Amino acid sequence: MSVAHQAALGAVESAAQALATELTAALRPGPAAAFRLRDCVSDRDQQARTLGAIRGAGPDALAPFLLAGHPFDALDADLVRAAVAAFPAPAPQARDAALWAARDAALVRVLARLGVDATRWDGLAAQGPAARTSGGAARTPGGAQAALPEPPDVPHEGTGNAKGAWVRWSAGLVRLAPLALPPVEGPQRRQVLARRADLARGMARALLRRDHLSAARLARWIALDAGRAAPPEPLLAPATDYIAALAPAQPRALLELAIAHRLLAGEGGERDGGTP
Repeated sequence: MSVAHQAALGAVESAAQALATELTAALRPGPAAAFRLRDCVSDRDQQARTLGAIRGAGPDALAPFLLAGHPFDALDADLVRAAVAAFPAPAPQARDAALWAARDAALVRVLARLGVDATRWDGLAAQGPAARTSGGAARTPGGAQAALPEPPDVPHEGTGNAKGAWVRWSAGLVRLAPLALPPVEGPQRRQVLARRADLARGMARALLRRDHLSAARLARWIALDAGRAAPPEPLLAPATDYIAALAPAQPRALLELAIAHRLLAGEGGERDGGTP
């Protein structure tokens, strides 16, 4: 990797950290100035880096509008569309194509909840035939019905080959944390509801490994449907306090916690949509 390439990656990472900090502040409860995504772009030279950060955040870039009631307007919608176009998803045969497809399907659904039809935006990941037949509600570029991809068939603890399966399963959910938002229905969410114990084990394991970002992302999954789970997860509140205390300099982990806290508060702060 060239020095120039390393510098470019470092600039995008710095912008991603700054964006995470702004999103976290906008998600905090209490009175605050209206959040506008475009305010995160301070100058033209920074725009490319910020677009990369917005694309990397995916649906999480919209969390303040979705969960905290900040108004979402056409200018911010245009900025998200520009980020998708500037940093398009890889080809379907790429190694991470399924991950991009899942995240982009979630992005389309969140935008739809905010009143924006993104189904024909350039740069979004294409959906495969399986996605078109598994009953999801989002629409992908070109108008095809699409759903989130089915998760791997990982056995539950207690079956003959389940040793370590919960570790792999929870690790997969870490990468799919942007799907843990109210408008996004899919197989991952159904599995999370059915496997609360495995999810809590994954969070505890991440804490023991001092992987605060992974722990925060799994805490977010636990928080997503906490009101529908019985009994509630007793480790969630102390775990989020613990992560916040030990990761004050990790903006992405703090963003995951801010989203988790909003999810725990319920969807009362979520906008009902609107026309940008």
